[in-house]
Amino acid sequence: MHLQSELRGLQIFDIFNKEKAAERRKALQDEMRRGYFDDFTDLKETGGRMFPAAEGLAPAATAPTFPAFTALRPDGSEEAMPPVTDAAAAVLVSVAFRAGAEDMLSSWSGPFSSAFGSRPNARWLELSFVESTVMCLWPFREPLFHFGDATTQRQALDMTNRLTGYAYLLDSRGCVRWRASGKARGAEAGVLLQAAEQLLNQA
Repeated sequence: MHLQSELRGLQIFDIFNKEKAAERRKALQDEMRRGYFDDFTDLKETGGRMFPAAEGLAPAATAPTFPAFTALRPDGSEEAMPPVTDAAAAVLVSVAFRAGAEDMLSSWSGPFSSAFGSRPNARWLELSFVESTVMCLWPFREPLFHFGDATTQRQALDMTNRLTGYAYLLDSRGCVRWRASGKARGAEAGVLLQAAEQLLNQA
């Protein structure tokens, strides 16, 4: 009798967990549906510039740390974010929630790859946040993925619009020393390259 009671308790607990998970999924889907139209309006009004490109390196002492999580590569292997090394490093992380942001991100990643592609401590990571099962079927080309709710990462990195692209330059400690959103304008890509060069030359 005691065993039957325990089994019933486990079944009820399991059902409760499934119901809570279903509620979370529905809430996320509803939020994404509502958010798309707001994001589209913002995109038209701002051109995808949710915040301006930084004019230089943020001081190391006050630079925020990139949020920690595990990303997946297409082969199933894991990549710990943010990457941390003992040597001086410059890591450009480009972030997209939709495939339409690729052109924006290439305006940052293209010059970075051309300038630092042969430098061992310079890395470029393409990160896609995939928040719904439908988006899991999209043919993303980026080598890093994060599946599921990205609310924590969005809040930490000020990613308020899912239709634009974001670029973050990290140092060897995983701190965000430079950032931009939308498409590079004028000399902004050059500022990114100067900031990366400074990081690579730090002792």
